[in-house]
Amino acid sequence: MKITIDERVLEKYDLTLEEFLFWYLCMRGYNIDNIKEKLIEKNLASKDLFKDFNVILSDNQKDLVASILIDSSLSKDENLDFEDIAKAMREVYPSGVKSGTSYYWRDSTAIIIHKLKTLKSKYAFNFTKEQAVNATKRYVESFNGDYTYMQLLKYFILKKDPSTGELRSDFMSYITNEGQEDLDNNLWQTHLV
Repeated sequence: MKITIDERVLEKYDLTLEEFLFWYLCMRGYNIDNIKEKLIEKNLASKDLFKDFNVILSDNQKDLVASILIDSSLSKDENLDFEDIAKAMREVYPSGVKSGTSYYWRDSTAIIIHKLKTLKSKYAFNFTKEQAVNATKRYVESFNGDYTYMQLLKYFILKKDPSTGELRSDFMSYITNEGQEDLDNNLWQTHLV
């Protein structure tokens, strides 16, 4: 396993390397008591978090650890403007709530940015803004206006299969297979999500 931790990213979240490592080790299930007082002093943790010398991190704290690892793993000379790409992709998707659910088609820009960064970091997958927008347009257009079985934007980018736990990205497939002609565009209904 390769872990990259960029101290500039840690500064952005007002965490020291030691404090981050403490959270990371706790998230991995280690029993550590060394750094808890510093986290309490900074109001990043309360004494209530520590139970029988085990630390229980909230989902927000786990998400913060994951975000720091993802942001740290991205190349320092990265030219992608993830916010710009996320906004452009959101514009392609229908607005409002998906019929029969309480979920928004586009979700928030922050969620879309996180999904794009995760995909790039986890799979070292390179793409341009143009490729991202084009793949999204092709995906949405493939449903011919009937969005019943279309995935939410965040799941089009990256989705965990509940039955296998494996990650899947139709977004990555669309970019990787760009230029290949679909022989029968009406077969989209056979791929139910």
